[in-house]
Amino acid sequence: MVRPYIFDAEDLIKATGQVELDRELGQRSMRDFMEIVWPIIEPGRPFMSNWHIDAFCDHYEAVIKGEITRLVVNVPPGCSKSITTCVAMPIWGWLQRPPMKFIFGGAREGNILRDSLKSKMIIESPIFKSRWGHLVKPGKKWSAWSFSNTMGGFWTGTTVEGTITGEHADIQVCDDPTKPLNESGTNTLSVSQHSLERAIYWWDQVMTTRLLPGGARIIIMQRLNEGDLAGHVLQEQGYTHLMLPMEFEPARKCYTSLPFEDPRTKPNELLCPDRFDEDHVASLKKELGAREAQAQLQQNPTPAGGTVFLTSWPNYYTKYPSLRDVQVQVQSWDCTFKEEGSSYVVGQVWGAKNEDRYLFDEIRDRLSFTDTCKAIMQMTLKWPKAHIKLVEEKANGNAIVDHLKNTIPGFRLITPEGGKTARANAVEPIWEGGNVYLPSPSLCPWITDWMDEVTGFPGRVHDDRVDAMTQALVYLKKYSLAKLRRAMENMR
Repeated sequence: MVRPYIFDAEDLIKATGQVELDRELGQRSMRDFMEIVWPIIEPGRPFMSNWHIDAFCDHYEAVIKGEITRLVVNVPPGCSKSITTCVAMPIWGWLQRPPMKFIFGGAREGNILRDSLKSKMIIESPIFKSRWGHLVKPGKKWSAWSFSNTMGGFWTGTTVEGTITGEHADIQVCDDPTKPLNESGTNTLSVSQHSLERAIYWWDQVMTTRLLPGGARIIIMQRLNEGDLAGHVLQEQGYTHLMLPMEFEPARKCYTSLPFEDPRTKPNELLCPDRFDEDHVASLKKELGAREAQAQLQQNPTPAGGTVFLTSWPNYYTKYPSLRDVQVQVQSWDCTFKEEGSSYVVGQVWGAKNEDRYLFDEIRDRLSFTDTCKAIMQMTLKWPKAHIKLVEEKANGNAIVDHLKNTIPGFRLITPEGGKTARANAVEPIWEGGNVYLPSPSLCPWITDWMDEVTGFPGRVHDDRVDAMTQALVYLKKYSLAKLRRAMENMR
C-alpha cells in the first residue's frame, strides 16, 4: 500500500506548531510555485510559460501524492527539466510533506552541486521565508552535497560513479546518468558500453536498496542509446513514460495515465517555439548531425531507416555470385570471449567483385577462446578462398593468432584507426554508393537481425557486427586503392 504523501491542514498545524496555516498553500500548484520562485533561481531570465512545463509539474505532483511511483521523462536539452525536477520539485514537495526525503544522482558532479545550490537559494530567500518559512525551516545539515529541514526532510546528491550510505529516500531522481561526450568534447552518441552498464548497475543494484517502502523513482534524461538507462527500465512494467520530442511526430504521440497527451497535432510542430524557434532548431540539427539530433532532440536513438547506414542503401542477392568473378575474399573477426562480458564473437566473410562488396557468411555467438579458434577453423574450411583473416589487434586477437598461425595461414592483425564512429563514417560512402550486396533473408535468415544491428548503429546495445563489417570494408578499400595504383603505374 502506498502511504500518503500529503499532510492535511491539521497535521501541518500540529507538526509545525503554528496556530494559523497559510491557506494559500493548498491553492498553489507546483507550476504556480515555480513561477513564484523563478526569479530567485533564474534572475534576469523570464519564466518559460509553456505546456511542457505544466506537464512536468502535473506528473511530479502525482509523484509527490503517491499516484505515480515510477516515471521516465525524456525531453531535449535546454527545456528546464533539471530546474523543474531537481530544484523546484523537492522544495514544493516539502510544502506538502516536510519530512519527505530526496536523493538526486547523475553523471556530472557539477550539475548536482548546481541544483543543490539553487534549491537552497529558494529556502533562504525572503520570498520563501515570508510565505512558507513557518512550514519549512533549514535544518542542521547544510553542505554542498546535502541539506535538510527541521522536520527530518533532506536533499542529498550523489553520482553514478559515487556511493551513498546511511540514507534512504521517499523519492529518488536520476538526472542524465550518461554523458553525451566523447574524448574531444563534442556531442556524440558514442557512449561507452561501460558507461551504459555502470548506470544500469547503479540504478538497479545500488539505489534500489536506498528506497523507502512506498517510495517513488524518477529518471529524466535525453536518449543517447537504445541500451541506456531509460531504454532498460522501459522494458519493465510499471513505468510511466513522458516522452516529448522537439518536433512532433504523430506516430510517436505521447500518452500517460495521468491522463496526459501531447497537445500538438501537426507534424514537426515544435515543443517550445518561444524558446526554440524553427531557425534555432535547424541550427541545432546542423550542429548535432542527423544521428545525434534524432537521439537528443527527438528521443529516438534508433530511428526508422537507419542512422549511419540506411536500410535503403544495400542491394540483396538471392543466389551467390560466381566465385570466379570475385577477385578477393577475406574473413573479418571481432573477438570478445564470453568470460569477458556480454559482447559477441563475430566472424564474417566478405568478397570484392570489382568495386562491389559482398557479404557471404557470418558466425555470431558468445564463445570461449577454444570455441573461437574452432569457429575460425570451421569458417576456413567452409570458405577456403578467403585466404586473408583480419583480426583486430587486441589481447584476444594476438592470443588467437599466436595459437593458430602455425595451423592456418593468412592472418593479419589490424590496429583500428580512430573510434568506432570514425571507422563507420569511413565506409559509409561504400554503402551510400550502392556497392554493398547482402544475402537475402531467403538465403540467410540471420540477415534481418544483422541489418537491425548495423542500421541501428551507434544506438544499439551491441555493435560487434559493425566492427567486423567496417574492418573488412576498410581493408578491401585499401586493396582497391593498391590495385588502382598498380594499374596507373603500368600505364606509364
